Amino acid sequence: MRVETTPTMKWEDAPDTIMPEDLSKILGIGLQSARNIFDKPDFPKIAKNDIGNQGKADKEAARLYIQGFRIKSNSKDALLSMIYFELKRLNSKMGDEEIENCK
Repeated sequence: MRVETTPTMKWEDAPDTIMPEDLSKILGIGLQSARNIFDKPDFPKIAKNDIGNQGKADKEAARLYIQGFRIKSNSKDALLSMIYFELKRLNSKMGDEEIENCK
């Protein structure tokens, strides 16, 4: 039987370095599903020989991976496009007043 889960943590509230437990809370998925994501060869996790036997990843790298950006295999142009997209998204959230204050 499949159990419905809902996210209990926002990306903004997560620590800078996340573990499968954190990813599970952020995405609203089971812990085993989060571990399966961490175990994928192209997932941008921190090497276990650097941090011990725990699976950890940079929060922003994990977020980009979940959004479909494969940092380890994407070309420089693809990464620059992604950065441009994020900047455009952030700028569209700014109100006219904030834009005026930046000038």
